Amino acid sequence: MTLEVSYPYVGASKEPRPMTAREVWAVAEQVRRQVTPRPNIPRLDLDRLTRASAGMRVNGMTIAAHWDFDRSIRDGRGREALGVTEADPAVPGIVLISLNAELIAERDYLKRSTLAHEFGHAVFDGPSMLRQAGKPAFAMVTPDEGHLETAARGRNGMDWREFRANEFMGALLAPRPLLHRELVRRAIALRLALRNAGEGEPVLRAGGDPIRVEELLLDLAERFGVSSSFIEYRLHRYALVQ
Repeated sequence: MTLEVSYPYVGASKEPRPMTAREVWAVAEQVRRQVTPRPNIPRLDLDRLTRASAGMRVNGMTIAAHWDFDRSIRDGRGREALGVTEADPAVPGIVLISLNAELIAERDYLKRSTLAHEFGHAVFDGPSMLRQAGKPAFAMVTPDEGHLETAARGRNGMDWREFRANEFMGALLAPRPLLHRELVRRAIALRLALRNAGEGEPVLRAGGDPIRVEELLLDLAERFGVSSSFIEYRLHRYALVQ
């Protein structure tokens, strides 16, 4: 299986052109549609994803992702980090993705989020990283769990690489249509109020009973294999709470 991914990019550098969150979500949908035979199942099969990433064509460029799940990772200051995506001219055509098993430990939700975030870097930044033949190795480090929700801003404002990786992660693990479907089902079961957001789309009414809302978040988190804070962030990001 060859995973085919495409998005607007600058020809010579292979850098992605500026993208909105919705455009990034559409790329995540391309990937999810190809790696899962059962698109309506909320929890993404990570094994299928990592196997599929061994053979990719991103905007026509052949890329292979090599994964290491048992590595100690540190940032440039020597601090432990969750994950890293690297390209080294010594191994052309290969993006190296590593996760810090010790730091992630038994937290499957954190493994999922870190893996999807790093894969986002491979998809969007891998082509430009691999274009730097003859230059020093290049790496992008994910320092901690907070980085997976709100990436630190760069010197010139928004860090677009981290923005893309985070939005890709969110839409890959919890696509808006699937999350919306599960939200409505569970909200009805828990007797939480919904409201019409236009075009017949029901969304969760803000300010509901906090105990039942917490139950809703925990239930959705279990279904998608992520944390309740991940679900809460995506619901607001998708405008599914109003």
